[in-house]
Amino acid sequence: MREKKTKILVGALLALVIFASSIALLMYSKHSELNRYIEAHIEVVIASRGLEKGDVITAADIQMSRLPKSYINYTPLTKAEIVGRYAKVKILASEPLRPEKLSLLKPEDDESIVVETLEVVEEVTQDLQSDTITIPLSIFQNVDNSLKKGDFIDIVSVYPSKSKNQEYKFSTKYIALHVPIDSFIHKSVVLDALSDIKYEDQNKISIADSVVLKITPNNIKNLLPMYYKTQDLNSKRVYGSKENRGHLWMVKAATEINEIVQKEKSKMLLNTAAPKVKHKRTLKRVKNLDKVSISYED
Repeated sequence: MREKKTKILVGALLALVIFASSIALLMYSKHSELNRYIEAHIEVVIASRGLEKGDVITAADIQMSRLPKSYINYTPLTKAEIVGRYAKVKILASEPLRPEKLSLLKPEDDESIVVETLEVVEEVTQDLQSDTITIPLSIFQNVDNSLKKGDFIDIVSVYPSKSKNQEYKFSTKYIALHVPIDSFIHKSVVLDALSDIKYEDQNKISIADSVVLKITPNNIKNLLPMYYKTQDLNSKRVYGSKENRGHLWMVKAATEINEIVQKEKSKMLLNTAAPKVKHKRTLKRVKNLDKVSISYED
């Protein structure tokens, strides 16, 4: 009888071990399957509702979704890059928002609008009355499509920094104030406006890729370090990490300068001047019991 009970107990323990092993194997299999799913999918922005051509996209119109990587043959855009743009074509609900289906400008009803290609460019010579610098519009986090030659902009940078509780805090500094726009550049062609639209024999549109600014030496000194930091930021396409040192923003400024407002802005102006080096004076003594020579060197 005792031997029979022992066999029953051993059998029960063996069954329990087999059951536990099966559960562990099942959990491992589920975990491996989840990892394979994550590796084979990518998070992209999709439309939360149907969009018509010409609709401006808001935060309520988009949502995140994971789709197979094999289905995505383009670099996914972030929410910040999509909000505020227009739908170039009809977009269905749950459809991924591809770059070629979005536009900075509201598309016209006439389908004949094409990107302007110029065969003959008239040679223009400029009599420069001040220093100018040409920079790509891609370094700016925002681009004002209404800008044109003769407008003024302020250039602003946002700095992230960690506080004691490891949360990110952001501070803002003006890089350059009341900078005049000289012109815009599209494929080496000079334009008078960021979006230069012409209606002649055909509807044509040219969108600038660079802006030419009339700029002072002090503004150049502040702008160039921010240019390289922002260029590195855009190449990584990472937002909110500690490697990021800030975004550049353009703010359209009034044509006439308000002295009170300008004074307030000047208080927040970045100053990257090199610190003054203090020269130490050294004392030289000649070991001579009778004479001591003391000299000062800068």
